[in-house]
Amino acid sequence: MTRFLFSPLLPILLVALVSVACDNKGGGDSFAPPSTPTPTSGEITADIYDGDLPDLNIYVGTRVRWRNLGDIAHNVTTKDGTVNTGVIEEGQRTAYILFSKSGVMEYFDNLNPSMEGRIQVFDRN
Repeated sequence: MTRFLFSPLLPILLVALVSVACDNKGGGDSFAPPSTPTPTSGEITADIYDGDLPDLNIYVGTRVRWRNLGDIAHNVTTKDGTVNTGVIEEGQRTAYILFSKSGVMEYFDNLNPSMEGRIQVFDRN
């Protein structure tokens, strides 16, 4: 009889364990770039959802625009102050922004400061 009580719970427990194991966003402040980065180039659109700013790997010379797919207004501001998109209302997108030098830039949403992301810009080899 005990066997029948636990069998319906097994799939729920497995889903919970897989969800925890697949959470790669992490909660710490440290940033480790991907082991094998696959930077993109040209023009890209980075989607913003409520609670999430994307991490980007791009090449020098890439132009990026952000599109707000959330239900509230957002903003993209780099911590060094070189990029500030102003308010991006729901359903709107920014103009393209050119990234012309390599390095790592941390950015956040100054309307929702807990939302953060990173942009890693790679030189072309």
